[in-house]
Amino acid sequence: MIPSSLWRLGFWLCFGLTAYLSLMPQEFLPSGINIWDKLSHSIAFAALALSAALGWPKRDFIRSVLIPLLLFGVFIEVMQYFIPGREFSLLDMLADAIGIIIAWIGVKVLQTVSARTT
Repeated sequence: MIPSSLWRLGFWLCFGLTAYLSLMPQEFLPSGINIWDKLSHSIAFAALALSAALGWPKRDFIRSVLIPLLLFGVFIEVMQYFIPGREFSLLDMLADAIGIIIAWIGVKVLQTVSARTT
């Protein structure tokens, strides 16, 4: 099993990378990344939620992961309104929420499997 400290490190690395890529002007984004925008939002926020849930396993998912990450997604979208080449998008926030929910389901499945094997 991966120690929670490594999951925490992964969370902070993912958080920093997500913030960096989300807040840079469009013309500075890496051109080699050709992934659909909404899918990239879902993947990033699923990774954030999964690493947070496994990094801080004793915390309540709703209050400690879901709500703060949704607020982070809103913050990113508001900031993008002011960044050249970027725009505010409700669909991006929906994609963020879908990623978080997918991670929550994954955590529940992992917890169920783990409980059955112990």
